[in-house]
Amino acid sequence: MPSDIHKDFLPAAIGLIREIRKRFNLRAAALDMTYARAQALVAIAGNEGMTQAELAKHLDIRTPSMTRTLDHLEEQGLIERRAVAGDKRVRSLYLTDIAHAQADKVVGFTEELRRELYRDIDPGDLENALTVIKQLQRNLERVRD
Repeated sequence: MPSDIHKDFLPAAIGLIREIRKRFNLRAAALDMTYARAQALVAIAGNEGMTQAELAKHLDIRTPSMTRTLDHLEEQGLIERRAVAGDKRVRSLYLTDIAHAQADKVVGFTEELRRELYRDIDPGDLENALTVIKQLQRNLERVRD
């Protein structure tokens, strides 16, 4: 029979992720952004010229969802899609001038959220937690669906 920690861990982890996402979304909404749009914007800012497919892979998002997210960012005037030489079907992604300031704001509130989240937690404890999370991910990769 599993111990209480085995029963309690996943609900606690899932609840933590939901709460982080909720707080992130509240801050993103103040910038007329969603979680997906904010993540895409910051990723593009860090690697302008990446293709839509590269961004989808980087964010682990399916291509149709990524296309909708990019459509919204383009409608907001935050990104440009440019054709890649030699393949008119492939588009590379660039921030517009106004998007750089927006990306900086997202990075700023993300850093602030991290500071709030990690307050009073020993870095060694975070390292241990990260080790456990990575092992859980490896265990999941071995599970056959």
